[in-house]
Amino acid sequence: MSNVGLSMQSSGGGDGTSGRKPKPPNNRKRSGGALTIAVLVILGLVAVVGYAGYYVYNEVLKSETIDYPGPGGDEVLITVNEGENLSQIGQTLQGADVVATTEAFNLAVNDNDAALSIAPGEYVMLSQMSAEGAVERLLDPASRNDNNIVIQEGLRTDQIVAKLSEATGIKKSEFEAVIKSPSQLPLPSWGKGSGEARADGFLFPATYSFKKSDDAKSILNEMVATFEAKAEELDFVARAKKTGYSPYEVLTIASLVQAESNGKDADIIAAAIYNRLDPDTWGGTYGLLQIDATVNYIFRKSELNFTDAEKNDSSPYNTYVHPGLPPTPINSPGEAAMEAALEPGESDVLYWLHGPDGNTCTAKTYDEHINNGNPGGKCHFE
Repeated sequence: MSNVGLSMQSSGGGDGTSGRKPKPPNNRKRSGGALTIAVLVILGLVAVVGYAGYYVYNEVLKSETIDYPGPGGDEVLITVNEGENLSQIGQTLQGADVVATTEAFNLAVNDNDAALSIAPGEYVMLSQMSAEGAVERLLDPASRNDNNIVIQEGLRTDQIVAKLSEATGIKKSEFEAVIKSPSQLPLPSWGKGSGEARADGFLFPATYSFKKSDDAKSILNEMVATFEAKAEELDFVARAKKTGYSPYEVLTIASLVQAESNGKDADIIAAAIYNRLDPDTWGGTYGLLQIDATVNYIFRKSELNFTDAEKNDSSPYNTYVHPGLPPTPINSPGEAAMEAALEPGESDVLYWLHGPDGNTCTAKTYDEHINNGNPGGKCHFE
């Protein structure tokens, strides 16, 4: 038994190999290869899934997204504001019924790399376009609406017509024909103008963006509609009646205020005009307003350079000759002048004069008024 044990002990360290535990196999190279294969398999699966997703996105969703067939109907003016993203543009288009859904627009945008270059501005689109057609139209420079027209406060109707004609290329005679036709302008029932003067005061001053397809009638109708909206906002008719004058007379007063206020002290000038119109101011009879702008209205002038003969013209618009108000408004007043005519300042002044610094010098008496303009006076021009 001892020999056996020695033999076993000896065999444990005899030649240095047979008695050792076997080493584990070296699988490092095979493990790396398996990992590479696994990664490739996963990437392949991702690609398959990605393609499947792309297919679903481009085919299934497209087929289920509501879209108009196009090509579109009436012109629609839309605005792309600075800083808006494509989804917000899509919402604007859907709200204006240019595209059926924002989703359809987003899909069309994703299919057109150039969509990222859609710039802020106004565009003439079409109602119920296909989303693809809408994107293409937004990218077409010819669709941009650059026909913005600014109508300033205080312009006479003939000045407005000239400005509209120049901006749109429509002949002045076409605008004039609409103005003279009783049925072509949606004037309020209380408007009393006739002939060429029937639109005076109702072509509201504002910035307009007319469509390229607009004609003279649609343009003038939009301006009158803008006036109506502003008059409703101001509650013009109801408030005008509280002044003791008709709404039409108050609009005429507003046009005088617009012409004389230069955008400043409108409420004080309105007060002076009402004071001059009050018979009690002049001992029981209407006084003369003596407003230069009414003479300019007669002769279609802009500068205060009329002659003595023109100043004494017998036209009913001449407030140097005829007491009271002229027959119609003499221009298109803005909101501030309309508000001043509705709510004049509380003052007993009768005269006003604009000084060289733009300030308004008022006076209660004629002598005080003259002194304001004399050398050393508050409104003297050197």
